[in-house]
Amino acid sequence: MEEKTRKNRVKKFREEIPLSMSELARRAGLTPQTIAKMEKGLPTRKNSELKVAKALRKQYKEIFL
Repeated sequence: MEEKTRKNRVKKFREEIPLSMSELARRAGLTPQTIAKMEKGLPTRKNSELKVAKALRKQYKEIFL
């Protein structure tokens, strides 16, 4: 069974700042595992994605294509 991956730029923006996965997770109030899933394009909750966008100080649509 193939999982659907979603294209996003979480890793690109995180590394530009630069932040570790753990630091971004802390700022967003999420776990590092959630950030890792997101960066791999695996399904995550929209609420989590919105928290990451806010933590990165970016618009949701800039990150999640």
